[in-house]
Amino acid sequence: MKRIDTLLTPRAVAVVGASPRPGVVGGEIFRNIVHGGYHGAVYPVNPNHDQIEGVKCYPAVTQIPEPVDLAVIAVKRDLVLDVVRDCGAAHVPHLVVITAGFKESGEEGAQLENAMRAEAARFGIDLIGPNCMGIINSTPEVALNASFSRWFPKPGPIAFISQSGSLGETFLEFFDRMGLGVSLFVNLGNRAGLTENDLLAGLADDPRITTILLYLESFADPHELREIAARIGGTKHLLALKAGRTQAGAAAAASHTGALATPDAIVDAFLRQSGIIRVFSIEEALVALRAFSHPRIPRGRRVAILTNAGGAGIIATDACERTGLDVPRFSTATQAKLAEFLPPEASIGNPVDMIATAGADDYARALSVAIAETDAALVIFRPPIVLKDPVDQVAANIVRIATQFPDKPVVACTLSDSEFVAPFTTALTAAGIPVYTMPEDGVAALSVLHQANRALTAAAAVVDQFQPDHARAAAIIDRIRATGRETVSFADGAEILSAYGVPIAPYAYVDDAGFDTFMRDVGFPLAAKLDAPGLMHRFERGAVIIRINNRAGLDRAIAQLQVVAQRERLTNARILVQPMLSGRELIFGMKRDPVFGPVLMFGIGGTLVEALHDVSFGVAPVFPNQAEAMIRAIRAFPLLKAFRGQKAVAIRPLAMLIHRLARLSMAFPAIAEIDINPFIVGEGAQGAVDILMKLIT
Repeated sequence: MKRIDTLLTPRAVAVVGASPRPGVVGGEIFRNIVHGGYHGAVYPVNPNHDQIEGVKCYPAVTQIPEPVDLAVIAVKRDLVLDVVRDCGAAHVPHLVVITAGFKESGEEGAQLENAMRAEAARFGIDLIGPNCMGIINSTPEVALNASFSRWFPKPGPIAFISQSGSLGETFLEFFDRMGLGVSLFVNLGNRAGLTENDLLAGLADDPRITTILLYLESFADPHELREIAARIGGTKHLLALKAGRTQAGAAAAASHTGALATPDAIVDAFLRQSGIIRVFSIEEALVALRAFSHPRIPRGRRVAILTNAGGAGIIATDACERTGLDVPRFSTATQAKLAEFLPPEASIGNPVDMIATAGADDYARALSVAIAETDAALVIFRPPIVLKDPVDQVAANIVRIATQFPDKPVVACTLSDSEFVAPFTTALTAAGIPVYTMPEDGVAALSVLHQANRALTAAAAVVDQFQPDHARAAAIIDRIRATGRETVSFADGAEILSAYGVPIAPYAYVDDAGFDTFMRDVGFPLAAKLDAPGLMHRFERGAVIIRINNRAGLDRAIAQLQVVAQRERLTNARILVQPMLSGRELIFGMKRDPVFGPVLMFGIGGTLVEALHDVSFGVAPVFPNQAEAMIRAIRAFPLLKAFRGQKAVAIRPLAMLIHRLARLSMAFPAIAEIDINPFIVGEGAQGAVDILMKLIT
């Protein structure tokens, strides 16, 4: 693990490229350090000046008489390599390279960046950048603004790691406006040295940091990030704003998995499994950070909504439904308690509309009754023209009741940012209750807190007692690869999958010695199909015949399939026969992503999969609890419950199937794709009916 303590808390800083001229980046960074109250020593480095801002200036880092922990480099691109070498000679352990014009500018810049990385590695230097705006540590004992940001946030429990400098400064501005405490900011820039993973690992044991926000455009090493997140997720909240939400043009991919696995869907799955809460905008990130300022994590999704403005309660209810939160109708007993003190005009079902005359006592009593039956509460208070009680008294009563339920979060909404609500907002914020202007933001905050509850167990590993027959699967894969083929026959695919515990529907080839015995055992109706490595889209090519009810029909089907094989020039095709299974048709798949590795897919299968696109994804390893979440995530999940005379499908065996496919995919990097469609789950036999598997030769 990289040591970032002296990077973020340096005892002495050199600014290479410091200048007395306004508008010069190096000069602005130097002035930010000097005037920001930094407690360590700061040394300007510039051969053209004797002093800057009254501080002695040195011609080179090697001339500084004291040890330097951090050098900030803001010189012309062509001078950077020489400065890095000087820093190496001076035993400077950390560099922040502000200078731009490296790999973001083309091939020449990329070569120079590689050379700079190599020089830093040669001297054992940890590097931030290049093409970055710097770092900030606003904790009182450090007070370092080693950046050219004009915003210096107040200290607090948040750390912000960003690939983008301009977006980083935008966040810093809003942190300042909203009063959010952000002790650490690091702009990674081109990420030629230290990555987000290094920073996260370095912050793992910092008790002052409870929430970490990442702005990323790509992942340095997703598997390492997942491991780090699993280690620190129990003590810190992790948020990610991931940019670049583009859909891959994968329509021509060989399998359904390849056609549907968009990059953003993979990112969603990866972050969810890692226990990292994803936000999709700057506004969502700020809402979430405010919610985590003094977080209480709800145990469930039930929300009580209290309001003195009926329309706002309806809007909040709609927002809860959109975000997966539940606004349950209160029990008869709870409604009776509310009716004891609320006027007849009030609505007491949830949301509770106490009408505009509600005072401080009404808010206290209603919150006490309502939150007892739910997991969280959204309190909406817009001061009416005629106030029954002062707004700070309303706030005090809300705080008093909220403290009686320390395991249940309370979020407030004002429907106004006028001076009339300022005392209300100030009192609640001081007590650790987040306050938002609009009800949708309050609901979004509760949604984030609910996601945090799920994130605590997202990476939990459950041991699968099943022991796969690894040697059997390996022998088959090696034999196929030796032939130079990429695709796998049904029989070989069935052997590989069954070695890892995947159920296979009964089957036999018509030229098998035991075919007649198979026929006596399974009976009719049957399905017959051509099986040849590389044969896809059988239905469209007439290579599947279903609902064969007798021997004469089977003979006709065999003859018809032989004609199709000749027409398609499938010289190595065999005819496969299976019993017609009834039940739900599902799809399971795997596609090996170049960044994330094996990506698993689950959804409703059969011929509807491409039309509905109702699938979910998981990045290997996929633990059983994560696989269950994948299954429950599809829109058509209700079809797996008891439905039109069919019994509910057992979810755990399906989750174990996804888990074992992930194990298989991780064990054999030579498997490029797996597509099981359909996999039929019925009251009788169940298993994979069709298998497509591609290898990397």
